[in-house]
Amino acid sequence: MKIGVDARCLGLLKTGVGTYVAEVLNHWPGGLLPDSFTLFSHQPISHPRTVVMQHCVSGSRWGLPWYLFRSHRMISSRHPSIFWATQALLPLQLPKAFPVVVTVHDCIHQLGLRYAPSLPYNWTHRCLLPWAVSRAAKILVVSRFVADEVLRHFGVPAAKIEVTPLGVRKEFFGLREDGDLRMGNLSLEPQPAVAWVLARHQITAPFILGVGTLEPRKNLKTLLEAFALLPSQWQSRFQLVLAGKPGWGKADLQRYLQRYPQRSHLRLTGYVPEADLRSLYAAAAMFVFPSFYEGFGLPVVEALAAGCPVIASSAASLREVAGSAAVFLDPHSPPQEWSRAIVRVAESAELRHSLSNAGPAQARSFSWEACAGRTAEVVRSVAKEEC
Repeated sequence: MKIGVDARCLGLLKTGVGTYVAEVLNHWPGGLLPDSFTLFSHQPISHPRTVVMQHCVSGSRWGLPWYLFRSHRMISSRHPSIFWATQALLPLQLPKAFPVVVTVHDCIHQLGLRYAPSLPYNWTHRCLLPWAVSRAAKILVVSRFVADEVLRHFGVPAAKIEVTPLGVRKEFFGLREDGDLRMGNLSLEPQPAVAWVLARHQITAPFILGVGTLEPRKNLKTLLEAFALLPSQWQSRFQLVLAGKPGWGKADLQRYLQRYPQRSHLRLTGYVPEADLRSLYAAAAMFVFPSFYEGFGLPVVEALAAGCPVIASSAASLREVAGSAAVFLDPHSPPQEWSRAIVRVAESAELRHSLSNAGPAQARSFSWEACAGRTAEVVRSVAKEEC
């Protein structure tokens, strides 16, 4: 079977959706007749090219306009058996003869402009996503929360939706096996390999970690204000590290940081590759994630797998993903409450030890093998039915 894939997210700097597509392709199960893939994108694709993994790159400057209005020509010329729309939307003139499976990661556009990057983004998704989910033979969603969102907003039959939770790489597990780390010793020096990564990113232990694209949806101002409200004995001891590339709304964040009182204790690393990110989770005193909205929340699962104590927002999918392995707060709670939660975790070695042990057990319920296996089943069954 020849599978066409929207691969616009497989650039050099992968975020959550790019990680999802790359890992599903990496863990795609074999069969009696192996599947082949053609990856379509406007930009160079950072994924191995093989006999069964071909690249089709247009070289267009703007990804979404190319995808919506022009990509259908390239896709049609390669004659795929089925098209997998990995970012929910479909090329507007994709031939009806091609069966389609779409993945919906979230419905954030339904929340208005507070969390959407632009008016055109919001308008595009409000107008075109209902058509895409209607056109699709099956809709993959990354959590039960998103499944409920799709049912509520688009009224599609429940039988059309398949929940395929994301996974976490095995390399994230076992990073804090040292007894002192497992007991939450904040004074422990990191292992040499980890210390080298921290030094390269100008990070000083102990530190509080936040991970994700720097954009308003991540509620970073609450985390920054919570850190600034820490009692002096903790504020002087910790560094606050935010790992992620700048996103939309970065000008507002930059203006806020110019007057941030604890700028000397703040480290913005920019984009961090996965191999280094594992070391950050391994060495962090805790991971704090106050996001207003997540379709899944991959950084939370990665932190749990690494045994890093997690304080997370209770919004959207995050309780579903973290289970009982995290401390939860309402993302709309005042920064004082988030600050008190940080102090609670910092002061209690017993709580840190409990969270560190519970995290990997919870994270093991999510695997890329399961995600890819179910995705392959759905894609193959749709292709077979439509033939």
